[in-house]
Amino acid sequence: MRGIWLLIFGLSAGCSQKQESPPPSPKKSGLRMAPAKLNPDGLARAFQKTLAQNDAEQMMMLSILGHGMHNWKIIAHARNAQALKTYEAELSATEKKPREDRTEKEQARYFTLHSLIGKIKQSHTEEFWQAQDAELPNLRRQFVEQQYLQFVVTLTEAGLNPDTAQLGKIDTSRLSKNHLDAGLNGGLVTLHFQVDGEDLETGVAFECVEFKDEGWLLVGLPKVIRHTAIGPQPETQPKALDPFSVPASE
Repeated sequence: MRGIWLLIFGLSAGCSQKQESPPPSPKKSGLRMAPAKLNPDGLARAFQKTLAQNDAEQMMMLSILGHGMHNWKIIAHARNAQALKTYEAELSATEKKPREDRTEKEQARYFTLHSLIGKIKQSHTEEFWQAQDAELPNLRRQFVEQQYLQFVVTLTEAGLNPDTAQLGKIDTSRLSKNHLDAGLNGGLVTLHFQVDGEDLETGVAFECVEFKDEGWLLVGLPKVIRHTAIGPQPETQPKALDPFSVPASE
């Protein structure tokens, strides 16, 4: 289901009881208790700790993937509201041009917009969320067994070794009190790293949001970035399912 804006990383060893001899694998022992509520700074430090300990499961518990569907609904509804507003505005502009005056491309877009709007509205049904809830164990397993390793490999290839790098500056300047135009405390947190006191060009950025019961959690795909004079810019990475994020309506 294109249906899941899943998050990163991956691990070659699985959670199943029968496994062949895999390469060094992250610690895992079944779904654990969630950590105590964290603020953005604490979330960043806990994130770095999971990297240093090669602990895929604990990293998962720092995200909405490690919790129930309630928080997924909050983020999904906020993102869908933004998308719906954009699509409906575009559709309205398209409809102002008579059908006979539209190009084939414009008419194709017209039908696509109707489809996108319909799918977003369907995502508010109980049946949709029951299906997402049933898929949650598979998403967690996929993160622990596959996506975590993918993230670590990308990070290492970019010049940041989680075993030796130390967390430096934690930039929370992009957090706001109206994230996603939904009155949420959240936004982008950027992590800077050092080795032997020297700043690295490679860093990590992730989206996070504060939830009432769980505190701050990751909700988007953490990205390997390169710091520049004008601020960190996400590097191009292979598309991957994102179990930290939310089900999409498409």
